[in-house]
Amino acid sequence: MDRDIYQTNNLNLAAFLYSSELEFVGITKTQDKALFGFKDKNKSEKLVMQYYAGRASTNPRELFARLNDLKDLLFSGGRS
Repeated sequence: MDRDIYQTNNLNLAAFLYSSELEFVGITKTQDKALFGFKDKNKSEKLVMQYYAGRASTNPRELFARLNDLKDLLFSGGRS
């Protein structure tokens, strides 16, 4: 695995990262969960800290669009 990839199994967090213009690299599926991967681990980790501290901001329309994109990929067996 590329060391510059950040992965999360939290769908809402993944949608936030995706809406923050991070490059989405795909979904890794296991038997019981899916991991969403993003390039630029350092930037991802900074955004995650903002997200959990309640200091994150993003365009709501972009957020919901990316959430729908990830759901579509997840449930359609898309890019993994």
